[in-house]
Amino acid sequence: MRLDLKHLRYFVALAEQRHFGRAAELLHIAQPPLSQQIRALEEFMGVTLFDRSVRPIDLTAAGRTLLREARQILAQVERAQSVTRRAGSAGQGVLRIGLTGTATLEFAAPVIALFRERFPDVQVSLSEMSSPQQQLAVQKGEIHIGLVRPPVLDDHLAVQLVDQEPFVIALPTAHPEAESEGLSIGKMAGTPLVVFSSEDAPGFRDLIFHLCATAGYQPTAIHEGHQVSTMLSLVAAGAGFALVPQSARRVQINGVSFHRLLDDSPLIDLYAISSREKPGQFAGEFLQAIEDCRTARFLNGNSAPILTKI
Repeated sequence: MRLDLKHLRYFVALAEQRHFGRAAELLHIAQPPLSQQIRALEEFMGVTLFDRSVRPIDLTAAGRTLLREARQILAQVERAQSVTRRAGSAGQGVLRIGLTGTATLEFAAPVIALFRERFPDVQVSLSEMSSPQQQLAVQKGEIHIGLVRPPVLDDHLAVQLVDQEPFVIALPTAHPEAESEGLSIGKMAGTPLVVFSSEDAPGFRDLIFHLCATAGYQPTAIHEGHQVSTMLSLVAAGAGFALVPQSARRVQINGVSFHRLLDDSPLIDLYAISSREKPGQFAGEFLQAIEDCRTARFLNGNSAPILTKI
């Protein structure tokens, strides 16, 4: 006998149904051939997979082990078939991705590079937009994947936490505290605040105001920016200080210095969102690329393993 996928499918069906008749009906075959195939599988494995002395039939310890392995094998085969078919038609494929300004700075580039390595013929279209705009664009089918900051409140969106990073303080280089390595928000008394606009990043804005209030800081003036780059331009112009994600340090703007935040602060989440009902042709493969990059970063000691599906 040669073990093939048919034997594993027959075995999994019987293991789940615990009844030869129901499993045979599910597989669209007669019961005797199913019994014969299971017997042949047991002989090939050299173990008894089912306890037939009880009703309904039950798995033996060996059977439970094989069930776990067989499910993984069949799932991997199904995924390989799906990926291969999609790659075969990739010449017509388009993946439209939305990103916040901060997502473009650090995490997005290696994920997109990995995805393009796996699917070189898929056209990748990138659009920088705010998190609320991305949520609406995913709902309308205008983009397939969004890389957004919280909150995400739409139940029709699948949400995957893909990265976290701390806040840092961005200061004008002429500020009296600009030589300090680490700073607390309380040291910013008398310095205006540069913050995200409520329209583009309501979650960010609320969190920043909460951190400021907790630290006892009351801004003497508030200036708004639509993206991190515009906020840092305001900082460079001496308009005030800003609390920004650590990845913002990659933005090279003369007149801005970055400093570790000494206050206790939650990490900033970056989510991948997609449609639950119509995720798009390559959305699953892009989410897999996110997971693979995230795992690689963890194994290299760059970050904590926080990948979670919500």
